[in-house]
Amino acid sequence: MDRYITRRYVAVCWVDALRLARLDGTVPENIQISQNLELYYRTEWWALWSDNRLTTAIALPEDLRSHRLSADAVSLIDELWVGGAISPQCGWALLAEVDQILDCERVYFLEERDFVLCQENLTLRFVNNEEGMLSRCYARVGSCYQCDLIAPAAD
Repeated sequence: MDRYITRRYVAVCWVDALRLARLDGTVPENIQISQNLELYYRTEWWALWSDNRLTTAIALPEDLRSHRLSADAVSLIDELWVGGAISPQCGWALLAEVDQILDCERVYFLEERDFVLCQENLTLRFVNNEEGMLSRCYARVGSCYQCDLIAPAAD
């Protein structure tokens, strides 16, 4: 399928892309077009595509089929989406392969008034039954939240 991205919306057909472009003020020449993609997974708010791009899912047709992700994979991607991540250091494709979070070990935690800074090591099982680790780092200042998932450096 083809994907059309305006300033704020994503569509899967040109007619919808033009309608949405009028809503958000995108000039038709500035609509980003990607061809021959597969919708990997979608929630009400975000969609993960076969080119490993995460976009908004607002305005996508409800009947659009997608693959299944584990609840833990969806939870990790949700956390990054809320944190405004454009692309996590570990990559969206790796997160889509998470089957289960096996353990969460807090490495660092600092809280002062309305500021929180935390680093946790996550032990994960992937869909191929291999285990691995990611480091989750997040900061919260008042109502602002930022998060990233980082793959450990290779030895």
